[in-house]
Amino acid sequence: MNSVPEKVNMRCFLKNREQKTSILVSTPFSKGRRNYLKKVLSRFWLSKKAIAIPVTFLILFVSLSFVISLTYYFAVSKINARSQLLKVSAAKQGMLYLEDSIASIAWSPGSSHIYSFDDCGGKLRVEPEAKTLLINLTDNAFYDIVFNSSVGKAVYELPPSELLADDLFLKGDKRAVINQSTSTMAQLYNSQGAEGPETTLCYRPLASSTVTGSNDGKPVNSLRIYIISLDSSQSLTMEGSFHLENTCLNVTSTLRSYNFSYAITSLLVKIDLDGVTGEVSLPISSSAEGALVNVEIVKCDIRLRRAGV
Repeated sequence: MNSVPEKVNMRCFLKNREQKTSILVSTPFSKGRRNYLKKVLSRFWLSKKAIAIPVTFLILFVSLSFVISLTYYFAVSKINARSQLLKVSAAKQGMLYLEDSIASIAWSPGSSHIYSFDDCGGKLRVEPEAKTLLINLTDNAFYDIVFNSSVGKAVYELPPSELLADDLFLKGDKRAVINQSTSTMAQLYNSQGAEGPETTLCYRPLASSTVTGSNDGKPVNSLRIYIISLDSSQSLTMEGSFHLENTCLNVTSTLRSYNFSYAITSLLVKIDLDGVTGEVSLPISSSAEGALVNVEIVKCDIRLRRAGV
């Protein structure tokens, strides 16, 4: 027969064994679960990283493409703008050369010159009936119209470009009439036309006066008004590269005489050039009996036409 202490010891032994067994059974299960959770979590984070990397590259690619496209657009726009400005500059230079060509034959009847105009991206218009010129002589008690006709103009329509920063006048100035032989009769200027910017070439009159003698006690004064007219030209519109023939057809003179019975010191030459007005005062030599004034209108006819070269 077993004693009580032995039973107690046996129970404790069995109990401890059961606890150890349960610990041995439960411990591998807990570790496996933890490892499984770790694997799941690691796969989850890896999957997020795997998705994030291509998305990041896609965003960078799109952004870089946008920046490159924008840079390319601005670069092309800048190049085009610079190209247009070069064409505008070439067109203005071409109009300066055209005026030089006309000046080389002016006042020499029968002389001509063929000018070659390069393609500057615009077009040239010759308008013989444009620019009406009205000239009258006046003082306090006298008034007379001595010329009233069109003198024509040549216009080059410039290619589209940014703001034109050049001076308004490439040659000449805004005065509608001049009285110094050192000033050019040409007016070559930039303006805004109906279709866009353009460069216009036309001519203003030059007036002068001298004393040439006396008659019956009255000084004889000679007033001359010089006019270069393009009204004999062909009406043209040309673009691209072309040849233009400039010819001095003739130089004509129209004389008017005025006998003033009172003392006079000056006469005003008043001009209206297609709405732009101006005047110059010419000195007149006079005696107590008055003065004789001969007014001569000297007109040079220039013809611009297409050359068959």
